[in-house]
Amino acid sequence: METSNVLNSLGLIIDIIGVILIFCYGISPMLDVNGSVYFVSEQVDEDEKKKAMKYKSLSRLGLMMVIVGFILQLISNFI
Repeated sequence: METSNVLNSLGLIIDIIGVILIFCYGISPMLDVNGSVYFVSEQVDEDEKKKAMKYKSLSRLGLMMVIVGFILQLISNFI
């Protein structure tokens, strides 16, 4: 298999994993898709903070994977 084909295939695999991460974790967990309104208190929920950080990190990882996959595919065109 040629190097360009390997880079192109690797780029596609990284892209699809990145898109799946963005799909699963890209929507902010603070948004309620049902439109419900919740009572806001002055207390800080540490579990919610951790969950928000997890979603933010994984959605950014997904975006970076899409970018890296695209760059690999672009490089494969010039090899």
